[in-house]
Amino acid sequence: MDLSARNLDDVVILKPSGRIDHTSASAFQDSLLAQVAEAGETKHQILLDMTGLAYMSSVGLRALMMAAKAAKKNDGVIVVAALQPEMKEIFEISRFHFVFKTFDTVEEALKGMSTSAHAAFAAEGA
Repeated sequence: MDLSARNLDDVVILKPSGRIDHTSASAFQDSLLAQVAEAGETKHQILLDMTGLAYMSSVGLRALMMAAKAAKKNDGVIVVAALQPEMKEIFEISRFHFVFKTFDTVEEALKGMSTSAHAAFAAEGA
């Protein structure tokens, strides 16, 4: 599991990749909560780009729930984009689509989050 981060104006795009299971969930949770805390200080929104995530177990979902609670304390925003079919089904079964606003693509998410971040994304040709 890897969690990369990049800033686009007032949005931090976090991209987990690989598998989040019992062996990697703790590292994922620590990294994610650190990013949420930093975003709270800088008033950045967080976009979780799930295109590279192959699998997430219940401990990974727990880490997401903790991140959502931490963001809420600071009036922060976390949205999720590009869930792969299996992850989308897991989100729906576990009702996480009620916890996180979800978008089909990163571009759609950025359009809904920040005009300036979307413009920066479009300018990159990403």
